[in-house]
Amino acid sequence: MPEIEPQPSTRRDRQIQRKRLEILAAAMRVFSEKGYASTTTKDIANAADIGESTLYGYFDTKRSILLGIFNDNHLIFDALLEKSTLVANRASLVALFEMSMEVFSSHILLTRTVLSEAWVDDEVLDQYVLKRLKEISAVLENFIKNQIEAGIFHDFDPALGARLAMGMFFSLMLPALRGVEPPPTPDQRRRLSEAVVSIMLDGIRTRAGEPG
Repeated sequence: MPEIEPQPSTRRDRQIQRKRLEILAAAMRVFSEKGYASTTTKDIANAADIGESTLYGYFDTKRSILLGIFNDNHLIFDALLEKSTLVANRASLVALFEMSMEVFSSHILLTRTVLSEAWVDDEVLDQYVLKRLKEISAVLENFIKNQIEAGIFHDFDPALGARLAMGMFFSLMLPALRGVEPPPTPDQRRRLSEAVVSIMLDGIRTRAGEPG
């Protein structure tokens, strides 16, 4: 289970925590719109409606704000990882894809910030993206391997299967992450998840069909 972080105990601590979270939320909005490299601490302070000197009372640098965003939101992705360990059949695989879409959609600014910085920052890539992706991939690989051993799937490379599954997921979410389409609705998430799993498990050819 993901660890539950302790809550601030005094009124002052809670006030500090609220202001800190407001700064992080403002930073996510600005990072998502302008990109991390083009954003200044003044931009973040303006978005949070505070002075830049006040901002420095909570965070020393723009980099510490970025890492604060990632560290404060790691439980979101850890919950997704925990869900992935329950994959054992078709229904649970659909549920994993559906939950993944819900997490990415409801935290779209965070997801955009994480993925855009992972593209150019090796530390972010290694610590906040690859680690969790590798863990989820390992769960999918194990699921595929078990299905092969049970005679349900034909024999193929489980690692490749896991990569293809994750690739299909990200291809579906990319338009929303890029901002050119709205995030999928709950009904769309269910239908997309079922479609992905159907392609994964059943293929696209009819049982008696052959390519023309």
